[in-house]
Amino acid sequence: MDTAARVGDAHGHDVDGQLHALESDLEYFRTKRLEPRLLHFLRRGFLSFEGLLRAGAARRAPAPPLAQGGTLEERIRALQDALDAYVVGTAVLTLPLQSGSLVIDDMRRERGDYDAFFRLAKRPHDGTVAERIDRLAAELASGLAVVEAATAALVAAGETDEEAVAARHAELTARGHRNGARIVARAWVDPEFRRRLLETGREALRELDVPPGRLGRLGVAANDEDRHHVVVCTLCSCYPHDLLGDPPWWYRSDEYKSRLVAEPRRALHDLFGLDVPAARTVRVHDSTSDVRWMVLPRRPAGTEGWSEEQLAGLVTAESLVGVAEVTVGGAQDGAPA
Repeated sequence: MDTAARVGDAHGHDVDGQLHALESDLEYFRTKRLEPRLLHFLRRGFLSFEGLLRAGAARRAPAPPLAQGGTLEERIRALQDALDAYVVGTAVLTLPLQSGSLVIDDMRRERGDYDAFFRLAKRPHDGTVAERIDRLAAELASGLAVVEAATAALVAAGETDEEAVAARHAELTARGHRNGARIVARAWVDPEFRRRLLETGREALRELDVPPGRLGRLGVAANDEDRHHVVVCTLCSCYPHDLLGDPPWWYRSDEYKSRLVAEPRRALHDLFGLDVPAARTVRVHDSTSDVRWMVLPRRPAGTEGWSEEQLAGLVTAESLVGVAEVTVGGAQDGAPA
């Protein structure tokens, strides 16, 4: 078993790691997505300062306080949920506009990719755990207010409408393994993204505007000709829900947990009908609340020239935890017996 995947002897929280992940993601989406996008809208006339201020003033109620009480774990989860809303709300602002469209190169200029003068300053995140939580709560509350005001201002300006906003929001928040499939498909067609994904995990997901959910660190294990990876949570049911959807019923079962740890190759055969050749090592990764794992399955033969969308359609929830291979057509190996 891959004991290196374990964090200590329990599945408890690495509080500093959780907060660092929240702080890093918030700064990325603020300085690389939301605020450059608003500056672009203002410069190109999609929005006006007056319209943005008017929309902010018209908000029905002030933003509710975040993470104000409860246990430490509950406060961190509230911040994680707020970050997801912030990421989704920012992604909604990529809606096609009536009088123009977002040009990728313009956005890169706006956020300072080509000229450091235009880069937005990052905010400090230091102090005690309590101070960092309070600061994150305040920053996320104000950020969500900006997202809401900007969306309302675009609707008021006639650049989009409520129906398009609702449809985009529903698309981005749909449960299931859609986001995990998108990640795999991008890794199959983009070697540089694959490298970043395997090296940095969570950080690479920002490029796809994927809400991280209640995710501290993301471990990604790539299947190849020599190794087959599979994921289990030995003490509970830790699972990256926002990437892979809800865990299958068998993922929580004692039989799956005990057999996969004791005899992974035999368990894959008996429980899922998946035969891993003896020449390939089977490596088991133990997900925790701090490090949650997903498998990057092998790209099936015969898919050369396929689009990312077509490739994503092949990826199953079972393949993302390593109990199935991805195939083209026909029945998928890995259906639970």
